[in-house]
Amino acid sequence: MAGKTKNQQKKNLKKAQKQKKRQTKIKKQALSKPVAPKPGVGDKVDYALELVREGNRKKGEKILDQLKKKYRNHSYVYFGLGVISAMDKKYDEAIQFFKKAAQITPDFVEAHYNLGVAYQKQVKVPEMIATYRHVVKIGEPDSLMVDHALDMINTLEQQVQDSDGVGLDEYLKAHEFFDQGVRYMESENWEKAIVKFNHAASITPNYVQSHGNIGICYSSIGKRQLALDAFDRAIELDPHYEPALINRKFTELLEEGECPGKKVKTIEYYKDYPLKNKSYIKEYIEDQGLLENTQSIKRIEKD
Repeated sequence: MAGKTKNQQKKNLKKAQKQKKRQTKIKKQALSKPVAPKPGVGDKVDYALELVREGNRKKGEKILDQLKKKYRNHSYVYFGLGVISAMDKKYDEAIQFFKKAAQITPDFVEAHYNLGVAYQKQVKVPEMIATYRHVVKIGEPDSLMVDHALDMINTLEQQVQDSDGVGLDEYLKAHEFFDQGVRYMESENWEKAIVKFNHAASITPNYVQSHGNIGICYSSIGKRQLALDAFDRAIELDPHYEPALINRKFTELLEEGECPGKKVKTIEYYKDYPLKNKSYIKEYIEDQGLLENTQSIKRIEKD
């Protein structure tokens, strides 16, 4: 009996020691502070953008600049840079950042959506439509981004139908012809440019810039009357279309068969002038040093 009692005491002692160790371990775990997870790249970008929105721009931009150096192929970093550029209305720069983000992560819906918004701000209609269509394709149905993209597509489609009586895809085809014409015009291939602009105008007869550019091409090869007719059509569609107003004025001074002998400079008129509340006529005259006062400018507009 004594032997059994002694063995039992040993067992109880070992059991008590084990229990004490477990309690000590539990106590240490309870006293130790939990280790907070390190913020991810996305969290850091969000923090930087929040700083910028709150007015601490310098610190926010510094964080993004550091992230860009450390994570050269992280889509969310480029997305953050694009957002800041868009805040500054530097849409060309924003477009490049959003495109980079979408290139790295093709299903990054927010990057595509913001790219579409930047194209919209720049009045880059074909690019905007293509991007918004992609948002609808890859985005979650009924999400705010998809809803807005669909609204923009449907609104533009209705506007095109009302103004030109064509569908959106036909409208985009006209833009494609127009862009081809611009490239030919820039290389002074006037005849081919005229063909492309006429293709664009045949699809969308109210395409003001097509008629204006046809006038420039005809004027450049000495076909004065055809040039004047094209300028007149552009002005009929938009009486305030300044490039046609000023080009018509100078073409009037030419004889049939006479070429103006000047280099053609292409511009994105509606984006760079009315949208920015600027006058192309005033800028042109000041650059050329042709007239000395604004009264002369008003005469050209009136004529």
